[in-house]
Amino acid sequence: MNYNYLCHMKQTSIFRIITIAAAVFCAVSNAYSQNLKIDWGGSANALTGTGEYLPFWARTGHDGVMPYTSSGVLTFGADVMYGETDGWNFEAGTNLVGAIAAGSPVAPRDAYGLVDRLYVSGSWKMLHLDIGMKPRARELADISVSGGNVMYSRNARNIPGINAWSDWIWLGKGKKVAFKGNLAHYQMIDNRFVDGAMLHNKALSMKFALTGRIDFSLGFEHWAQWGGVSPLYGPQPVSMMDYVLIFVAGKGREGASTSDKINVLGNHLGKEYFRFDYKADSFTLTAQYDKPFEDGSGMRFKNVPDGIWSLQCSMNDRDAFVTDVIYEFISTTWQSGPDHDRPATEEEKAEQDPSEPTYGKVVLGGCDNYFNNGEYRSGWTNYNRVIGCPLIIPYAPGADGITTAMASNRLRGHHFGIKGVAFDKIPYRFMATYTKNYGRYKQAETSPFASTPKQLSLALELEFGERMMDLPIAFAVGAYADMGQLYQDSAGLTLRFFYGRGRRF
Repeated sequence: MNYNYLCHMKQTSIFRIITIAAAVFCAVSNAYSQNLKIDWGGSANALTGTGEYLPFWARTGHDGVMPYTSSGVLTFGADVMYGETDGWNFEAGTNLVGAIAAGSPVAPRDAYGLVDRLYVSGSWKMLHLDIGMKPRARELADISVSGGNVMYSRNARNIPGINAWSDWIWLGKGKKVAFKGNLAHYQMIDNRFVDGAMLHNKALSMKFALTGRIDFSLGFEHWAQWGGVSPLYGPQPVSMMDYVLIFVAGKGREGASTSDKINVLGNHLGKEYFRFDYKADSFTLTAQYDKPFEDGSGMRFKNVPDGIWSLQCSMNDRDAFVTDVIYEFISTTWQSGPDHDRPATEEEKAEQDPSEPTYGKVVLGGCDNYFNNGEYRSGWTNYNRVIGCPLIIPYAPGADGITTAMASNRLRGHHFGIKGVAFDKIPYRFMATYTKNYGRYKQAETSPFASTPKQLSLALELEFGERMMDLPIAFAVGAYADMGQLYQDSAGLTLRFFYGRGRRF
């Protein structure tokens, strides 16, 4: 059977399931409208800049829907929520986007429409099930460079799939230990090197109430790209047994590439994190270390101190002039060292098995090459945007519209963010991000990253509306700037008009 046709059928089936479920949900909710809530809204956005591309923060962190160039963007969305007193809750929603974007050196002027969100959800107490394209909650405030998750920053488009997850579930009556987790399966539908690749995801976190005010939590999250059709190796293994191998990060069987037989089936990566929360009477102080890994050496902490180190203070008074402040140090330069292996000495070779693929080598475990993979060459991207930390930079897509690697995944940076409510009526957000960008290990001397370009990106956003007048109307203005050697020096401005009730779409 033609695999591309099969992949298309899988995508169509996902959308059919979502549509049918949403129709059933709406029919049920109409019968019980007393517990019904509807958020709806539309927005008109104008984005412009002085350069060929918009400044970094004008186009980053919006679930991948804002274009790279000057543009006009229209959105309309609605979420319907129904709750029962016995713990059952149901939700369905969508958000549609239309845009006209100016041309750039790598792309012509473009007009397009897309589905940003389309989902149905069901919950019972602390347990949840999401089906479709739905954003994940941010771990830290929306002034964090990655939202608190180095692997899933909401920089790229939402991916359709099924996600079963839980809130914190406390064990015993003393509420000293809690856990949460998730298990998910996603289908990648963008244009990429391995067409029709799938995503496996699972996570488990533990929380310990050390005192009445201090919580310590730690967790592990695993992602794996698998399946699809490779232009080099053809259809990749997709049987139930292959899913088991993906789940446990096992080596590939017959039909897998040589590399996947030697290492593990698919492209595996993830994160480990540690977090302290101190809850004072008027604020919460959070310290978090969010560490990525690409292979076993990273999981064994050989890549420390790589990751995002965050310190955030959030005020209990959400109408204060300052409600949240965050500082983050970002480092991805070590990657378990510069070398993956070295030649074995004659003494070392004498103790090795000649039939092993690593014969003649001593594996050091370095050169982790974050967000890149030899088989799944589009790497950790979706619609050509990095899924994880947005400071890691992919190559621009080629003539076929496909991104094939990260241009720079080694950087050090500092990020500062602050938000609050000015003059009791105007919500604001300010962010400043400074980075030194080293490119990759073993890059050519002619690489633009050989000179370690430095970059400063700024953002200031203000909102005027519902706090100033009793109408479901809001206006927002954003001012942005890029200064440095990485991006073109530029200034940008965004204007936004929102009309609706509830969430900002």
